[in-house]
Amino acid sequence: MTSSSAPSNLLLDTLADYRLVRATIPLQEGAPLHLDGVVKSSGASSLDIQFPPRSLPPVEKLAKDGRWRLNFDRGLSFVTVWARLLNWPAPHLACLAGLDAEINDYARRDHRVNTEIYLRFWQAGDGRQQLPPRRTRVNLSGCGLSFATETVLPDSSLVELELFLPGVTLERIRCIGRVIRGREGQGKNSLTALDLVHPEQADMEKIVNFCMAEQFRTMQQKARVLVSSLEPADP
Repeated sequence: MTSSSAPSNLLLDTLADYRLVRATIPLQEGAPLHLDGVVKSSGASSLDIQFPPRSLPPVEKLAKDGRWRLNFDRGLSFVTVWARLLNWPAPHLACLAGLDAEINDYARRDHRVNTEIYLRFWQAGDGRQQLPPRRTRVNLSGCGLSFATETVLPDSSLVELELFLPGVTLERIRCIGRVIRGREGQGKNSLTALDLVHPEQADMEKIVNFCMAEQFRTMQQKARVLVSSLEPADP
């Protein structure tokens, strides 16, 4: 679902305090530049955005009349703000004029994160494997997950899964996955993607809440690193 909002209202309501954004910056030549920055509204339709030191090209390489795109999350929505460059008062500070804004709502269960969990799995009907859970890098959502396996699992086959989600308490989830994609990857591993088959509502909520918490934690870490890089060095 996509909706539009007046840039002035969105900037005043959402960017009253500094927020971490992903900026797409048009250049005079070549592909646009993608950078993380912190942005804050500085007026009804204007905003200030700061970037880490030594991350930007010389000002003359920027497309002065190009459209900037700023993306960020607001609750369960994904916001895009289009803007143009007003002026460049400091090497890592840009003043922008908001041109347009879009709010895209997305389902919580479709939201994906790359993270690490404890996992074990086996082909459905083979009986429970006695191997202990292994710490595994996954791409996870309330709809399914993908991860590296030592062998290619047949498409459409069913796989029994045990997921252990780290947190304040270790959440254990038993579920069934259907292989929607299995292909050989780099080295000895293969990449396998599975849809969850009729997961329990309570289990799906646990996965979704874990994904949202992981996203929030990642954003906090990125914001701390970015803000610390913007702080002036001690004399």
